[in-house]
Amino acid sequence: MADFDMNEIEEMILTLEDEDGTSMDCQILQIFEYEGREYAAATPVDEDNNEIYFFGWEAEANGEEVEISLENLEDEELLQELFNVFMESLEDEDDSKWDEFINKKLED
Repeated sequence: MADFDMNEIEEMILTLEDEDGTSMDCQILQIFEYEGREYAAATPVDEDNNEIYFFGWEAEANGEEVEISLENLEDEELLQELFNVFMESLEDEDDSKWDEFINKKLED
């Protein structure tokens, strides 16, 4: 992973566009490694949508800038594995951050 402040990544908002041209803002929840590759877990900023999306993740330093590339994932088996790894990582982390996220979603 490129050398950058992970706190900045956790506050990053991505604007994603689907096949129909509809845009959706998503916040990065976590960057994690699985079987030698890096993945990003993101959730829509929209309070009505509490889904989690997974993407292949690459970050490269380009001078002082960091270039981030996301890869759409369509393999349902891989997506399920990533979800399981993501959920396990939440159990291992400080629960206060995750609880804050879940409570915010539930309050809205």
